[in-house]
Amino acid sequence: QAGEGCRLHGFLHVNKVQGNFHFAPGKAFQTDHMHVHDLQALSFMQSFDLSHTINRLNFGEDYPGIINPLDGVQKVWRHQGTNAMYQYHITIVPTTYKKPTGDIINSNQFSVTEHERIIAAGGRGGLPGAFFIYDFSPIMVSFSERTTSFAHFLTSLCAIVGGIFTVAGIIDSFIYHLTKTLAKNNELQN
Repeated sequence: QAGEGCRLHGFLHVNKVQGNFHFAPGKAFQTDHMHVHDLQALSFMQSFDLSHTINRLNFGEDYPGIINPLDGVQKVWRHQGTNAMYQYHITIVPTTYKKPTGDIINSNQFSVTEHERIIAAGGRGGLPGAFFIYDFSPIMVSFSERTTSFAHFLTSLCAIVGGIFTVAGIIDSFIYHLTKTLAKNNELQN
């Protein structure tokens, strides 16, 4: 109905190959091995308001420190009488996270590039909707969290304090020799 919106929630299981998923108006069907949307039933409307908010989008289980770049993204279409095509090109990087306990979380992180395009009313020039095109990166990232012992902390602290004293001693020696040289030069001139 005009003026109504929808709230979508769910999950997809996909193979580790390039693919896409999208949200678009109209009845979807397959013809000649092509995915097609029939917009005839919605032809009475000049444009579709495809404004949307992505509350959360992730690929895999969460782990500490993960940042999903599309969480909280909000798009509002301000061009009345036209339609919009939103494209999100996502590169998924397989990621493993090793906890200090030794448990391993196999997950993914991703980067995204966003594009918006104006489409003439009636669907000429493209299909209005939100399209998520994803591809997997050929590299893998591995994080491991580990704790250090208190003895290691004390050793590091002593090294830092010792370094500070060494640098302070070098600066003190330089200033001492500089003032001594300047005082000698001053005595020779008098």
